[in-house]
Amino acid sequence: MKTIPVNGRSVSSLILGTDYFGATVTKDDSFALLDRFLYLGGSAVDTARLYASWIPGCAGASEKAIGDWMKARGNRNEVFLITKGGAVDKGSTERARLSPRELRYDLTESLRALKTDCVDLYFLHRDDEEKPVEEIMPTLDRFVKEGKVRSIGASNWRAKRIREANAFAEKEGLTPFTASEIQWSLARSTPSLHGDDSLVCMNEEEYAYYLSGEMPVFAFSSQAKGFFLRGSKAGAVNNQKALARFGSEENLRRLERVVDLAKRKGCSVAEITLGFITSHAFPAAALIGCKTLSQLEESMQAGDAVLTDEELGYLTLGKPL
Repeated sequence: MKTIPVNGRSVSSLILGTDYFGATVTKDDSFALLDRFLYLGGSAVDTARLYASWIPGCAGASEKAIGDWMKARGNRNEVFLITKGGAVDKGSTERARLSPRELRYDLTESLRALKTDCVDLYFLHRDDEEKPVEEIMPTLDRFVKEGKVRSIGASNWRAKRIREANAFAEKEGLTPFTASEIQWSLARSTPSLHGDDSLVCMNEEEYAYYLSGEMPVFAFSSQAKGFFLRGSKAGAVNNQKALARFGSEENLRRLERVVDLAKRKGCSVAEITLGFITSHAFPAAALIGCKTLSQLEESMQAGDAVLTDEELGYLTLGKPL
């Protein structure tokens, strides 16, 4: 399994997303997926305070399931543990909850549910661009100084804001952001197509920032809701959510090239789509959202997938190989 560096730690290039663990993915199934992920070489597990809270009676279910699993297995030191706080409440029109009181509440609840005294990487789930970074970064620095968080990251923050936050942190001797998490896959999309303007999707401006090598990027929705996998198996994409978010003419042409390249290389579609994320000229990891062992096995095949610059150009622009 390839790895990327995050604040001096090696993190698996495939990260297990757990948004429905302990909820629609039962506790037993969650344990089985987590066990298998580690067995196959994965190390990083991604959760959030918000996950599953939109399901009645399931608030905090994902973090609790992971905490129960780590306690049962006694394997906390084997896991690169990622969680997030400061999200916009589901269904609310308010901005991200980034006050010191709200962030401390979220972190305290996360640590309790996860049954640990420290997380390896703590993301702010969303940004509020009307709130100065000077009001946000000192709180995160305190979390690190208190030993509750080893490193901090920005989820759905634009590159411009991350630069601003880290410049302030450097000036004041505070802990900077050391990782970013945004929506990115071979299938291009926009926040409006996701119906959520608080998201940040990879585009030319964001890509230029990560290409500068300032920090690694974690890609969520890295398989585009199964856009390529479903399309390659069924001959057409028949999932309405995937079509709404990713069903452009450009992406349909990319689907054709994914199928063609997979045949040429004798590999799976998952190896192409996830290898696309992890083969760029900067550190990048792909979140995989698996709900069954078969889905996990298929995705984990891509742990060592490498695509050449020529293959990346073929997939995105149709440049001849």
